[in-house]
Amino acid sequence: MDKSGFYKGKHYTKYVDDVKYLIKENNLDDAEKLLIELVNATENESKYNNYGVAPWYYERLAIIYKKKKDMKSEIEILERFAKQKHAPGVKPLKLLVRLEKLKTSTLLKWP
Repeated sequence: MDKSGFYKGKHYTKYVDDVKYLIKENNLDDAEKLLIELVNATENESKYNNYGVAPWYYERLAIIYKKKKDMKSEIEILERFAKQKHAPGVKPLKLLVRLEKLKTSTLLKWP
């Protein structure tokens, strides 16, 4: 098992270029799988060190789900982010606002 914040022997921050490349190549399924592992790594590190999670990985997953027109998964990853301790900065607020907008739009679509 990898230590806190690591996936396959590398810190989750070392995978940013890999994720960007997969998305650029429109290999969304592999990008999604990798990002899920990286979200797990950032959450493990956050719990271990009592830091906030890195929001970029959740945001990328939300974007992938939006591209796939999978609103349920998009909401789920943003809800997962909302339950975590957040790192400082404006990105956490933007993701929380995005979640609320999605939830509101979903409610408006029900008959």
